[in-house]
Amino acid sequence: MTTPSEQQQKDLIRARFTRTAEVFGDYAVNYRVRFAESLMRLVGAGHREIVADLACGPGTLALRFAPQVRRVYGLDLTPAMLARARQSAAKEGLTNLDFAIGDAQALPFADRSVHIAVTSYSLHHIPDPARVVREMARVVKVGGRVGLIDIFASEDPKDAALSNRIERARDPSHTRTLAKSELAQLLADAGLRVIGSEVEYPPRSFDHWLQVAGWRRGDPAYIETRRLMEDAIRDKVTQFRAQFAPPDANKPGEPPDIQMVNPTLFIGAVQS
Repeated sequence: MTTPSEQQQKDLIRARFTRTAEVFGDYAVNYRVRFAESLMRLVGAGHREIVADLACGPGTLALRFAPQVRRVYGLDLTPAMLARARQSAAKEGLTNLDFAIGDAQALPFADRSVHIAVTSYSLHHIPDPARVVREMARVVKVGGRVGLIDIFASEDPKDAALSNRIERARDPSHTRTLAKSELAQLLADAGLRVIGSEVEYPPRSFDHWLQVAGWRRGDPAYIETRRLMEDAIRDKVTQFRAQFAPPDANKPGEPPDIQMVNPTLFIGAVQS
């Protein structure tokens, strides 16, 4: 049963990703192709296998897995994101995908019914990420794999707290970024054994990072997020590794952009 607080969080997620379906969809589907391929390598997707993509968004993972597997089922809370995913699948001529409204915390699959369950950049939006990982472990067959991609926070509580303040200022649907040790523990607690992991620090422009969240310079959310990021630059306490970019000659008198990274963890695990 969904509690009032859980429903409120789902409403926040749906509102945020409905508003940014086009700009975020363009970014996620095009820029994160390599990320999807990295996860596919970690979980070893095969041509006869069935994949469940939780919180699939615009199809970041599903579109890349589909040519390599028998079928992909993508679930998401946001109709606008599912519409974008279907559009992309049709454009690419992919016919072995099904997209439907679905909750990553309560998957509509029988126990041990899929070969692979994956999700990307979703756990930091969910109040109870352990529940999602348990659901993934439940639905994969013995010998099946679970794959995760997500941002991760510092193991230092002070650093992690500021990182999460910045994330929530940018996106009210953000709950909490987990540390690498916490993500690994979620898998272990669900009875999954890690078979591979990778870490990347993809470079980002602060202005573009805010743009894909639906904000531009002058918006209150942009101003507050930038204020916190400048605090991070001054105090040198977050994993964003933020620093001011060189001034833009085409924008005299405007504050410079900020160069940063998004620490990202890729994990593959097996159900034994």
